[in-house]
Amino acid sequence: MMYMSAYCLMYNLLPVANEFITVARLRAEMADVLGRLGHNGPLYLTQRGKPRAVLLDIDEYRALIEQLEHLDDSLEALLARELRERGEETTRPLADVIRERRAAAPERPPKKKAAHRAHARVSR
Repeated sequence: MMYMSAYCLMYNLLPVANEFITVARLRAEMADVLGRLGHNGPLYLTQRGKPRAVLLDIDEYRALIEQLEHLDDSLEALLARELRERGEETTRPLADVIRERRAAAPERPPKKKAAHRAHARVSR
């Protein structure tokens, strides 16, 4: 649990929602609720007393997606480095892959030139 707190501080993650709202109240107060997004963090939307969705300010959402993409890229880099250090890397230069694919591809017949039209198009 302490790790999670440090992780959240390190990566400036979004706070946990501190406001809950029912679907019925959301319908009645849509403009007000949308206006409050971003001021109090995410908002839990409940239905029959159970959390069903989370509403986020668009800037908070974009920041969250950016952080997830960064973490995904970092994880891929760490895994690739681990494979390389163990000698299990199976990557090859792109040029080699392209050369092999072209060599294995069946020959295509040459493209036919479009027939020249006898009449010119009239622009209107």
